[in-house]
Amino acid sequence: MSETRTRSASKSIIWRILGVLILAAVTYAYTRKWIQTGLITVIHHGVFLFVFYFHERLWLKVKRIQNLMTRSILKMLTYETLCGNVILGTISYLVTGSWKQMTAITLTYIGIKHVCYIFNEFAWDKIKGGFEMIIVYAYVCGDILHKGHIEHLKNAKALGDKLIVGVLTDAAVMEKKPKPVMGFDERFDLVSSLKWVDVAVAQHTYSPLENVMALKPDILVEATDHKEQPANAFMESIGGRVFAMPYYPDHSSMEVKSKVKKDDCLRK
Repeated sequence: MSETRTRSASKSIIWRILGVLILAAVTYAYTRKWIQTGLITVIHHGVFLFVFYFHERLWLKVKRIQNLMTRSILKMLTYETLCGNVILGTISYLVTGSWKQMTAITLTYIGIKHVCYIFNEFAWDKIKGGFEMIIVYAYVCGDILHKGHIEHLKNAKALGDKLIVGVLTDAAVMEKKPKPVMGFDERFDLVSSLKWVDVAVAQHTYSPLENVMALKPDILVEATDHKEQPANAFMESIGGRVFAMPYYPDHSSMEVKSKVKKDDCLRK
């Protein structure tokens, strides 16, 4: 699932409140000056209100690292260690004019925040609200199911949380190709039974545009040879994505039919 922008913003605001309290206490402990404490605290957290939000959004694009502890540590290093040291160090030096105070404030604050960051990640992991389901739409003819269909739908399912598959009707297939060997009802039942398919729907035209306009998925899966489909432009207009899935030339319905026909001729 994808984290909503509202959840990311909420995390940013709460984290900032905690950070303001910690930084103000640390800065005053070393400077004993309310003006410098106020300036460093306000400027730093004003900047990081935006840094935290964009840092969270960028990490949502990192899909390969799923282990919570590993992910939390890496996020902490990029956020607190890298961004925190550079930005807070710069602000502290500009306000105090002292390398000693800059070093003391930065290292103490960043050290405390490193510990807090891990606890913050685990706390938010327990809060399940604020996620949105990623809907993926793919479509197939499904005439004589083969490995190509399986790979196509398995890879499509991996792109999101819910996979909706359009099964082309006989009339839709015949807009571009010969009439299917198997009837629509049989093809629909076979595609529906695949474990990667959450929902199967009828697709009444060869182009998925009609279904895509009705369903408004987050991702449309297309074959690499369908780059100019009208549905692609519609997906772009609603902020969706089009994922071009590779075509499997060695595993196509036409290839299977051709082989069956050839074998049948040889037997005769």
